[in-house]
Amino acid sequence: MSVVGVDFGCKNAVIAAAGRGGVDVVLNGNSNRLNANMVSYSDSRHMGEAAEIKATSNYRNTVTNIKRLIGLSFDDPRAQAEMSLVPFTCVPIEHATSKSIGIKVNYNSEETVVPVEHVAGSMLKHLGSIAAAKSAETSNSVEGNQLTLSDPAHPLFPKDWVVTIPGYYTDAQRRALLNGCKIAGLDGIRRLMHEHTATALAYGIFKDIRKEFTKDKPTNIMFLDMGATSYSCCICSFEPGKLTVKTAQFDENLGGRDFDRKIAEWVAAKFEEKYKGKLSGKCVEKPKVMLKLLATAEKAKKTLSPAGVKEVRINLECLMDDLDFSIVLKAGEYEAMCAPLINRVAAPIERALAETKLSTKDINSFEIVGGGTRVGCVKRELSKILGLRAKDTNNGLSTTLNADEAISRGAALQSAILSPRFKVLPYDIVEYQPFPVKISWDGETANQEGVEVDGDVEGSDLPTNSVVMFDRGSNFNCVRRVTLRRTGDFVVAASYDDSSSKHNYPEGVSKDIVVFNIKAPKGDDNKIRVNVKQDIHGCILLSSAQMVEEVIEEEDAKMETEQEGEAKEGEEGKQEEEVKPEKKKKIKKTNLEFSESRPMDWTKAELEKAFETEVSMSNNDRIVRETAEMRNELEAYIYDMRDKIISESALAKYVTDDEKSTFSSSLESTENWLYEDGFDATKSVYAEKLAALKEMGNPIEVRKSEAITRPEAISALQRTVEKYSNWVNSSQGQDDFAHITDEEFLKCREKCDETANWMYEAMDKQGSLSLSQNPAIMSSEIMTKSRELANVVNPIMHKPKPAPKVEEKKEPEKEEEKTEEKTAEVETTPMETDEEKPTEESAEPMDTSK
Repeated sequence: MSVVGVDFGCKNAVIAAAGRGGVDVVLNGNSNRLNANMVSYSDSRHMGEAAEIKATSNYRNTVTNIKRLIGLSFDDPRAQAEMSLVPFTCVPIEHATSKSIGIKVNYNSEETVVPVEHVAGSMLKHLGSIAAAKSAETSNSVEGNQLTLSDPAHPLFPKDWVVTIPGYYTDAQRRALLNGCKIAGLDGIRRLMHEHTATALAYGIFKDIRKEFTKDKPTNIMFLDMGATSYSCCICSFEPGKLTVKTAQFDENLGGRDFDRKIAEWVAAKFEEKYKGKLSGKCVEKPKVMLKLLATAEKAKKTLSPAGVKEVRINLECLMDDLDFSIVLKAGEYEAMCAPLINRVAAPIERALAETKLSTKDINSFEIVGGGTRVGCVKRELSKILGLRAKDTNNGLSTTLNADEAISRGAALQSAILSPRFKVLPYDIVEYQPFPVKISWDGETANQEGVEVDGDVEGSDLPTNSVVMFDRGSNFNCVRRVTLRRTGDFVVAASYDDSSSKHNYPEGVSKDIVVFNIKAPKGDDNKIRVNVKQDIHGCILLSSAQMVEEVIEEEDAKMETEQEGEAKEGEEGKQEEEVKPEKKKKIKKTNLEFSESRPMDWTKAELEKAFETEVSMSNNDRIVRETAEMRNELEAYIYDMRDKIISESALAKYVTDDEKSTFSSSLESTENWLYEDGFDATKSVYAEKLAALKEMGNPIEVRKSEAITRPEAISALQRTVEKYSNWVNSSQGQDDFAHITDEEFLKCREKCDETANWMYEAMDKQGSLSLSQNPAIMSSEIMTKSRELANVVNPIMHKPKPAPKVEEKKEPEKEEEKTEEKTAEVETTPMETDEEKPTEESAEPMDTSK
């Protein structure tokens, strides 16, 4: 599973792997397809389902909502709104020009601040280890490998990745996720792909295989995705071998968790009515209570989602102060409290149809994905907005794709397309840039003569020192160029254009992306080409900055021409003409040095320090995990052996009373130590304790094992001796075995007698011993004797007979017949005279030149 795609959701993450048989969702260790997207810190890190188990008890050290926090400035309004909903503590991390978000956790008994980018990277690495573990189940090619499956250097760890992101992510958020991957050591990130594009690819590539698309009339599909925290509407056009994203609209604060919160707040209000003053104030101030309420609310939402369900009973045990609470929520009440959320569903759809200038009649299918679309009132509202028949299955909406797995499957397909490890038929994807990007440069407006802008924006008006170079809806990756006249160092900046506010760019958030400081030589105005690139991830970077000069070169060349004809003087000859040297213009390009400054970027030193921290944490996690495994092995051995030496059917009859007393005492003392002083011991101490117990327990288990296997081994040896003895006694003297010498028969007979004598002596020795004594003879020795006997007798027994001698027979009669035949042939052949016989001289070819 070297090629994977990851749906990095807010609540759950799904990993899919591309293989020869197609795309499969990878199951985790508990055979679940969804992995909780959270990381818990304690003595070590726990991720996924292991973190979910500890989420309630260790809520202050369990990081969730990673997708919503990554890449945001600490002062960002979006970050502040999100931090008010989480139970853990967020702190600012100072950078050169900004403050990113860090999580304060208690890790390995020390208070530590972990950047949210680091948390995201470690979670992605954990998903990679799940894929590696799945590969290890069917692979034996790395036996004895010293690397763990969570190490990106492991041969089974995925090498090519595509990770999905929301389409509304800014440049800073995209780069933050890439930095998180660098911190975790994931070097194979092929692409950060928009979630709606991955969904469309998962839909289109399999429909394309079935030849359902035509080139003459593109098929328009609307994808409606409501996940845990956000909602999107995307319209795509499909042709054979091609996918075009025509628009993507979002409501980044509308998702399934908002419906959960409505129910939780309603239950909290009802609880407050019954028990006055218990839940006064915001529930978020009581994180454990809020977590219980949200978990219960999610179950209630899922119960009310199917059609026909009228009510749900909500039961809460020990919600607060050992108080239980039970209440019934009716479907009508639920839909009424969710009405403000339902009213927001229409806006993205209307904006998408308006931007593409399409109507619902122009859409061939309306596909829904995401867990939030399972809510009954959401489906009914979507059906109403789109003018579908509410009585049809799923209210007229299409469910071709798996709601939870479509994004990861599309990402895996994109990973296979981009990976050199797979040969996949080309599939063209035309992306959709969410926000227009403006390129600006220093200098007064009056000095804009000579400015040239290439690409789709060529010829656009330049009233100021800026131009929108990557407009909304443009495809990427691509490079565009602006040519300036500059002398000395100058600055080029990229930012989101003011028009991005019309496309739901978050209010109160800086639009700056990056500033490029370009070093140019001083002197006359230099012609500088600035090549700006939007890469495959959607990030803006400076591809190159070049100084362009026209250099005139003189080439000394003489052109000689020959003129033939008569001159006016009547002379014939050749005349040389000298041509003056030609002057040619040559374009000289000189790459210029440049540096960049980003508001939310990490320096190289910061990335290296974070990588070292990740390596240290990974080593600590491995040590803690191996220590826990050894501790569990010791504990399991104590319980297992204690029960076995007591049970009559297990080991009781194979142990003496003294051994039983001593062994039981050792087991009891080790158990007491394990739960007292040895609770926090190291792996080596546990291993020593286990080895000491096994030194006493292994002989007992060997006695039982030998008592079971020895009789069968003796019987097998006895059958072998009888088989070979019978053969020796019955075969000697027979014609079929006349090629075997008496010495060989004697050798076989002596070996059979020797083995039989050894076997009977061994049986006598073992018969005098009780089951609780160490065996006199081992099954392995018996099998060795059987092999020795077979090695001696088998080669003689199966000795091949010598091949019969072939006597040479003389055939004089045939030779005489051949002589007579030759004589007859000579007599019937016409005789040639000496004159008729060709000689070497007469064989020469005749001269026909005459």
